[in-house]
Amino acid sequence: MKYNKYILPLLFCSALGMQSCDDFLDTKPASMYSEELVWSTRSTADAFVIQTYNWIIGKYSDFKTEDCFTTNSIWVYQGCPGEVRELKDRGWDFGFGDFETVRRCNLIIDKVTASTTLGEKDKKELIAEGKMLRAMVYYYQAKHTGRVIWVDRVLQEDDEFALGLTSSIEESYSYILKDLDDAIDGLPAESKAGRVNRNAALALKSEVCLTASAYTGKDYYQQAIDAVDAIEGYSLDSNYEGMFNQDGAYSSPEIILGYYKSKDNTNCGGTMMQEMVPNQNNDAIKNFGCSPEMKTDYLFEAWMAHAPSQNLVDNYLVIDQLTNQAVLWNESTQFKNNAEEVSINRIEDMAYDPKELVNAKGYISRNGTRLNELIYGNRDKRFYASIAYDSCQFYGETLTFCQKGNLHRSARVGVPGTSHMPLTNYMWRKSVYTVSPRPFVDVYTDYHYVIFRLGRALMNKAEALLRQGKWQDAMEVINQTRSVHGGLPASTATNLQEAWTDYKRERNVELPLEGDYYWSLLRWGKYGQEANHGLAASSIIPELNCPATFPEISKDRQRMFIGQVQFTNDQREFRTRRYLFPIPQGVINANPALSDSDQNPEW
Repeated sequence: MKYNKYILPLLFCSALGMQSCDDFLDTKPASMYSEELVWSTRSTADAFVIQTYNWIIGKYSDFKTEDCFTTNSIWVYQGCPGEVRELKDRGWDFGFGDFETVRRCNLIIDKVTASTTLGEKDKKELIAEGKMLRAMVYYYQAKHTGRVIWVDRVLQEDDEFALGLTSSIEESYSYILKDLDDAIDGLPAESKAGRVNRNAALALKSEVCLTASAYTGKDYYQQAIDAVDAIEGYSLDSNYEGMFNQDGAYSSPEIILGYYKSKDNTNCGGTMMQEMVPNQNNDAIKNFGCSPEMKTDYLFEAWMAHAPSQNLVDNYLVIDQLTNQAVLWNESTQFKNNAEEVSINRIEDMAYDPKELVNAKGYISRNGTRLNELIYGNRDKRFYASIAYDSCQFYGETLTFCQKGNLHRSARVGVPGTSHMPLTNYMWRKSVYTVSPRPFVDVYTDYHYVIFRLGRALMNKAEALLRQGKWQDAMEVINQTRSVHGGLPASTATNLQEAWTDYKRERNVELPLEGDYYWSLLRWGKYGQEANHGLAASSIIPELNCPATFPEISKDRQRMFIGQVQFTNDQREFRTRRYLFPIPQGVINANPALSDSDQNPEW
């Protein structure tokens, strides 16, 4: 994909024709340059459109927050999980009141339509782009709150601003899907890096159809399948890791839409890496009797805030050396022949807190074989691309997460849960660039976020096929990512329930740290039955109601346990009201067209 650096003139940094006032929809005119200038040429119109991306794309790249709502990624110091989860209830509005961005989208559509100087091809593409961006704004809102305040025109000062919610979730999605269909019809098949095209609209539609089906009970599944089948010009990337770092940012054949940042104005502190990389130095390593020392002292000196869990790692399958089938790590022949599960009293001395051992499982080596080699060998290739684990190589260093290892959870200050260290004894590797001389806050770097890609679209197609009961066809789809990205043999599912189990695992290991898992769990809970452990539709979701886990491995790698994460405010309780977030109470109070009866159920 061609590299394109957008430089926005300052004159367009303020929204031309945008409005801002005390009225509910924030609409006082404040234009600095004439609308005739902005919409007179493709280049000036493009400047306004491109600036609008900055108002939207952040909603689709907040991967950390969404994954930390699940057990995929765990906050590493006290106070974080409960604090962050409740922010969405109490303070965040999930873009619900983002009428200024909606207005920008409507301005694009309205002003381009009225332009007498733009060519027809330019008008068609720009109007379609405006509708795609508007669909993105409203889908982000709808997947949080279901109903939205839909505004599809440029409101004037004498318009009525006290607008009500859509009458139903179905009405919300009918508008979003109409915008997406219009975008598909009008967008070009190809675009410069960082800008939407027809394939991006198709990819988004496939996911919107799944969410709409789950929350309305209507059948949009064939539309999802057709959307994925219509994607052209993209293929799965055999270099899964490179797709998320500097190697494949602009060259990956799989990325349909990325969000690109230039090292001209981006440092590591302005990327996800700042909260994924730990803070460690050789003095701390020596002071607490850990090893090995880092070849480059202070190589990792960032502000780690979250780390991947054992819950996620369990889903990366192992290839059994005897059967050549993909199995769970503790079910492989090589593990069972060389290790055994033991009672907790055999490993309880390894725990920092007795509560870590609640429902824990302990293991010892039978014959001197190192346990880390047994549990981390022969894994799904995506594991090595996504997770830094005990005794792996990264940044030219040997990283050890065992007891007394250089990145063990207690290796910085002697106890877990402090000082930006990996509380789960894992570290994210996915989306960590190779930065010279080190990934430090003030070191400048290019960076990108993958927003839409073919692998994710294929997951959407597989889910739609499962909902149609075509589980064999769905397994053919997931076998594509299992093989190309994971290096795994084909699924051996023999019925719909087994197919759902394989699909849910595949989606999780295909898309961690891409803002997907939380929303997928909600959809699956809405479906119920095979999609949610045989439970009725809209029941409790077990994956959102279970503790986060981590591995504790002895220094000699002869003993280990899988225990429950402590030392953070990590109390997890899923209540069914969380299928939807609340309509922000401030919006209800400020809008005369709304009342408390408009609030979502149980809020």
